[in-house]
Formats: sequence, structure tokens, C-alpha cells
Amino acid sequence: MIFKKTILGNELIREIIAIRVDTLWKMLGHKQAGFMPATLEEGATGKYDNKGALFLPGGLIHQDVDEKSIQYERYGKVEADEFRKKIRSAMRYDNATLLYEDGMAAGINLDGGFFSKAARRIYTYKKAAFRRKKTFGKDIPLEIGSDDLIRSHCPTYMKAPYGARTRISTCISVCFIQAPMFFAYCKTELNFTNSQSRKFSARLDQTREPVASESGTVLYPPFIVVCHDTRYKDTAYTGLTRILGIGRFGEFASFSLEEVSKRLLAELNRKKQNIRPEDIFAEYNGTKIVGVLRVYAPTNPGRRLLKYDLHVISPAEDLNLDVHQVAKESRERYHIQDAAGNALNRSAQQRLF
Repeated sequence: MIFKKTILGNELIREIIAIRVDTLWKMLGHKQAGFMPATLEEGATGKYDNKGALFLPGGLIHQDVDEKSIQYERYGKVEADEFRKKIRSAMRYDNATLLYEDGMAAGINLDGGFFSKAARRIYTYKKAAFRRKKTFGKDIPLEIGSDDLIRSHCPTYMKAPYGARTRISTCISVCFIQAPMFFAYCKTELNFTNSQSRKFSARLDQTREPVASESGTVLYPPFIVVCHDTRYKDTAYTGLTRILGIGRFGEFASFSLEEVSKRLLAELNRKKQNIRPEDIFAEYNGTKIVGVLRVYAPTNPGRRLLKYDLHVISPAEDLNLDVHQVAKESRERYHIQDAAGNALNRSAQQRLF
């Protein structure tokens, strides 16, 4: 399986997790007040991720839902701080954010039907190509539906019917890991000229490499990152983050901020993992929260193996994240009282009136 450092060692993922930690404090306040959203309800969001998000390499996208070519803001080479500001700004918009070596395009509306059809065709043809029996009998067993593809790229606790963001992100990731077949599909479906074919194939090649700043800091990896705004399980406090396109079919990762519960401790024990004091992302009124990265093994369409690697993430060591500073700013932003119910600090009080 892919290494933890490969998934976390870039500014895109680190900024998304920092934003999720800000949201975590809002959810802790909601729990204290009795307003925690239900596990399958949307709304596990904060100031910076109130719409969810979808980030992907721009070279995968030839046109938007209106069949227009993609126009993006070209800002050239930027360093980590400037890039993270742009990511935080992009999360204000709905739809997808396309990342390029020299810029990005936010709020792009993609054609979900196009990618669903492409992903289904790719794996239907693959299944047919490797079929040993030459006869069909009474049934035609080759058809693969989009739900089969999605089920293989979601934790088992994410059930159908799947939402639009889950559907389109998964189908794009299937196209990404099968780039040659996706190129063949696009060439035929979109009637590429020779010039268009060369340009699109070159862009697809570029999506396979991480993009770094001039100083060598990795800005974003060759992955697809989905920020859901639903918790999906009662021990999670923010929306689930999925990282797709990291290897073979069905191989993906998920990151969640979870309460240290008996269930989680039992899971950690099975995986021979433990929690150190420095692994705590937040603690409030006796509730301790840790970051959990699960990396799921490859599987076949329609199936989801239970095999996965589990990592307890250290905010400082793995993400270079100062959770105490985030907590200070977030608690002031969301007017979170301390454990004794004391009033907000002076600056926060002034903003309330």
C-alpha cells in the first residue's frame, strides 16, 4: 500500500486538515449545545469548508458541463503559504477546483454523466477483455454500474444512494487510474483532432506527477481529494475526507477526526496502534479527538475488502500543525466557552455586540 508520508506530505492535504480542525471546534461547541448534526446529515462544516470541496489535477478535465474549455487563473510558481491561501479561498466555492502546475480554477461545474459513462465503459470493457468463457448463456454478466465502482472506493459505512460529489469524484478517479483507456474514450467520444489528442495526452501525463514550489515543497500530489460535509459515523466530528486515485482500483484513503472511544481503542488494538499525548488534535469537556488515516487495499468492482492500514496522525510531526494556535483562534471564532462555562475573551465578546 501507499505510504502515509506520500499522502500527507503536501500542502493541499495539510491545509484541508487544518481547515477541518477549525470545523472540529465548531462541532465540539455544537455537541455541547445539543446541535450536533446527525451522522448522515449534511452540515458538519465550518467557516472555511461550508460547501465541501473536490480537488483534482486539471489535466484530467477537457471541458466543463457546458462543453466549454477550462480557463484558469495563472499565477506561476508560488510557495507554500501563498498556495495554502489560494486553497482556503477556493473552498468557498461549490463544485470542483482544478489544480495546474501554474494556477488553478475554482467553482468548475463538471459533467457527472460523462465521467460516469467513461468509468463504466472502461471497466465493462476490461471485464469483457479478460473473460475466459466465450459464451454467455441466459445472462449477460458484463455490465458494471457506477454504484459498483463507488462502493469499491468508499468505507463500508458509506451506503447507497451516493451523493453527487461522491459519484463524480469516484468516477473521475477510475478514469485517472486508467488513463490510457480514458484517453481512448475521450478521443472517440469528443472526436479529438490529432492536435487535440496530442495536447490532451500531454496534459494527462502531467497529472501523474506531484507539483512542487521552487523551493521544493510539494504543493499537491497526483491524487483526487474529496471533502464531504457529512460525518457518516457517530464517533466522527467533521466531514469525511477521501483521497482517491492513489494506486490500483479500489485503493483509496480516508481521513477523519474522531473521538477516542471504546470502539476506536479496540480498532487501534487490533491494528497494533496506540495514542500518544502529542497525537491529540483537540480536547474539550472530557472529549479527546485524534486524526485517523485509513488506507484501503485494492479490490474488484462492486466489492470492498475490509483490509486496510490504520495510522494515528500526529498534528505536529506529520502535518506541522500547531493545534493549540488553531484551537485558540477557532474557539474565539465560534464563541466556544471553556470547560467551566466561563465567558469568552474580551475581543470575542466585543464582536458579539
